[in-house]
Amino acid sequence: MKTLREYVEARILSPDDLKGALQLAMRLEFATIPPYLCAEWSVKDDPDRTRAVVHRVVIQEMHHFALAGNLLTAVGGTPSVANADFLPDYPANELPGGIPQELPVDLKPLVKDQIAVFMQIEQPDFPPVARMEEAPATIGAFYDTIAETFRETEPEIDPGAIAVEVPLAPPIRTVADAIATIDRIKREGEGVPDSPNSPTGEGTSHAHYYLFKELFVQKRLIKVGDEWSFSGAPITLPEVHHFEPSTSEPELSLEFRRILTGLMTGLESCWTTPGTEPDVSAMFDLRSAGQDLIERGVRPDFAWLDRSR
Repeated sequence: MKTLREYVEARILSPDDLKGALQLAMRLEFATIPPYLCAEWSVKDDPDRTRAVVHRVVIQEMHHFALAGNLLTAVGGTPSVANADFLPDYPANELPGGIPQELPVDLKPLVKDQIAVFMQIEQPDFPPVARMEEAPATIGAFYDTIAETFRETEPEIDPGAIAVEVPLAPPIRTVADAIATIDRIKREGEGVPDSPNSPTGEGTSHAHYYLFKELFVQKRLIKVGDEWSFSGAPITLPEVHHFEPSTSEPELSLEFRRILTGLMTGLESCWTTPGTEPDVSAMFDLRSAGQDLIERGVRPDFAWLDRSR
């Protein structure tokens, strides 16, 4: 399996490499969801609605995951989601594709140290790794490579490809649609090459990095004259449930893993079986099981479960 750097250094991807890159994009987008969900589920007393901020990011990451899958089917690929290798092991010292993380990405409550990890994940130009002597390619450069491949090679798009419906996302029927989809993923999430002190675009929602930095500095990001600054209304961080991996009773997470495995299997079917839609009830079941574990002080185990168990 190729690394993100290998895709970026190729600049223009072959048809098979384009499919491989889009499969990696799905893994990248999904890798952030478990840490964000655990932080969201940990919130107890929440005077400034910080949980809603994290929930909004989770929903957008789910959309980006689905959009990457739609791009893959549009060029004749088949998403591979329902397997143990798709799920990252936490704590993770790198994101899928070999992107190193100075702060390990783990499943923890929504506390300041964890918000710093989230900012690292979503950092627009990815310091401190950008300052390393052998700096890895960034997620932004990765998506730029994918967009450039669509632009330069104009791969055949299957307008009837199976796709997951995403709010406000038009079907991918042309190369222009594909490039617009990639631009949306970059604009809303990670890899945006802007100054870390100024959000992308005006009149739109801030990208994920800026939403998390508001929580970290505990100040709203506002525009003062022509400049953006974190000098707005104060933000109070929530009271949270603390939790740890269960070493004495690992069976506590078995039901959570069973639901997760069924959900992942169903998600893959959305791109392989016409007429299949995401199982929303399974998503609610996962949230209920995850919140129950966290309230009991147990970390949800985002790991594949052999269906024979």
